[in-house]
Amino acid sequence: MKVVTYLINLDGSQERLERATQQLDQVNWPFERFSAVDGRGKALTEFTNYDDHGANQALGRSLMNSELGCYLSHYGCAEKFLTTDADYLVVLEDDMKINQEFKDKLDGVLTYLNQHKELDWYLINIAAKKKKLSKDVTNIDGMSLWHAFYFPIRGLGLVWSRKGAEAFIHAGKSMTMPVDIFFQTWLSKNGKGLGVWPALVKPAGLDSDILGTVAAQGISRKEREGRSFSYGVKKQKRMWRDKFYAVKHKYL
Repeated sequence: MKVVTYLINLDGSQERLERATQQLDQVNWPFERFSAVDGRGKALTEFTNYDDHGANQALGRSLMNSELGCYLSHYGCAEKFLTTDADYLVVLEDDMKINQEFKDKLDGVLTYLNQHKELDWYLINIAAKKKKLSKDVTNIDGMSLWHAFYFPIRGLGLVWSRKGAEAFIHAGKSMTMPVDIFFQTWLSKNGKGLGVWPALVKPAGLDSDILGTVAAQGISRKEREGRSFSYGVKKQKRMWRDKFYAVKHKYL
């Protein structure tokens, strides 16, 4: 079983890199730095696979250039992983704080999954804020591994199977929503998401470098969403749809 880990880090964010490196070195978890795509300051038209009409249909607003940079960073990690011979990919964002038992418990999860190929899964969220619409698969050293039928929105820590990364490369090529929302919608629909609880990764309490403010307007993602009535309506519609799929996978 071979595992690779990519730490998404924006060029110039040296302090974040040092903080994340210290944490991972402390638990003896090897990783490679992945240079984040910096979308800030770019026009939306510069993003080849961005579908603005699709974004407004899905979200009720256009995406921010910083959101597209974040999306492309995760997409790039999946692409790079598929050029290797590794079985699994761990993706971490540099504004994370890992559990001190990160290595032992994640090794346990991956060993279990490697021994149970019958589990058809794409992506594991190891940074879930909550455990919703789930079904336990097994318990690993006091930590639950579960089917995440309503996939958690937080993308600080993720684990890909090769099959999942390949599917993401195809299904996620056209960008119509932020990558964390895409993962929730996509995986709630196909039922191939997993999660762990308690989470192995939590936010470090830092503002995201690649999901910062819109330079021209000086507003954050949350502020922009709060000003859009259409966004609120479409968000509720999307959440209920995703929960419908999640309930269907859990009980049918």
